[in-house]
Amino acid sequence: MSIDTRKYFKELEAFVNIDSGSYDVDGLNRAADYMEALYKEEGLFVTRRALEPRGIPHLVATTHDPAELEGKKKPWDIMFIGHIDTVFPEGTVAERPFAVKDGKVTGPGAADMKAGDLMALYLIKELRREFPDKCFAIVNNSDEELGSPDSGELLIELSKNAKYSFDMEPGRVNGNFVKERKGAVEYWIETHGKAAHAGNAPEKGAHAIFEMARWIKRCEQLNNSDPGLTVSPGLITGGTASNTIPDYCQIKVDVRIVDPAQKKIVEDAFDELAAFPSVKGVTATYIKYSDMPPMRFTAETKKMVDVLSEVAAEMDYKFDFESVGGASDASFVSGGGAPVLDACGPHGEGFHSENEYFFYDTVVPRYELLAECIRRLLAE
Repeated sequence: MSIDTRKYFKELEAFVNIDSGSYDVDGLNRAADYMEALYKEEGLFVTRRALEPRGIPHLVATTHDPAELEGKKKPWDIMFIGHIDTVFPEGTVAERPFAVKDGKVTGPGAADMKAGDLMALYLIKELRREFPDKCFAIVNNSDEELGSPDSGELLIELSKNAKYSFDMEPGRVNGNFVKERKGAVEYWIETHGKAAHAGNAPEKGAHAIFEMARWIKRCEQLNNSDPGLTVSPGLITGGTASNTIPDYCQIKVDVRIVDPAQKKIVEDAFDELAAFPSVKGVTATYIKYSDMPPMRFTAETKKMVDVLSEVAAEMDYKFDFESVGGASDASFVSGGGAPVLDACGPHGEGFHSENEYFFYDTVVPRYELLAECIRRLLAE
């Protein structure tokens, strides 16, 4: 048995043609409504949460009644995760709706990652009938494209329920899966000084940008100071006019880690800078805006990789596994202790751009590869 592509693409078209940008709360709720209806049509138990502070929707759908699973250790045999938000604003669907042309499927979020979201449901449709005693779960959140600031902790908590998990993000254009990711932490740093006329009375001011320059230099020193650690100020704002001593400056710093302990290296340096400012009259503070843990390659993840590789060899399905610096919700799942494979959706590229697409003819082989991999994991 394989995926019903006629029905799958009809449902995918309707799903893609719902604007659901990360900041479009109404659109996110419409997208959640659509998927919730499909889950209930399949007889899944659905829990919906409105995550604060914005009230964005988060869905948890399971094949078994959550009340029956209460108290069981790792009650979910297989968990699929996928975000329903996209990077595209309201109105994008009207400009370039779902389409299939020259073997490519396009539309806002078609590849990243609505095709994978829907594929997870089709995998459950088939596998729950073969394994009625096994519990399958789907988790959808609505803020992944922002770094999951609202849902990250919830994903960590939910992943503690899962024996194996699959992130249905799009596969690489060459079909590769992702087995390991760096963690991603974003820090916001602010310096506060005192404004003054830069020509007539500079001595009356306290230069916030001069102080921030010290922080930027320290970030440069921290960069690659430990294996795998990168520290990159990516956005800077401050000042009001070129002839005014600036009383404010902010930078946003992207930090990538291979080990959670590396955050302490960065934060110890930041604490020292904040405690001993070099510019008189300037104070400095920082906050950790978002924090995605590393997606680690564990012994259980290796088991998933070995099984998937075995099935792929039998199917003559060519791909490889990648270790990457970019983060995804698979990082939160790994942080919760569940082994996870990422980039499990159909192959594509051009994500986050108007050139986003996935290959039409990768849906069936990707589906069949995952289905057989899960069968073997469940049979152990």
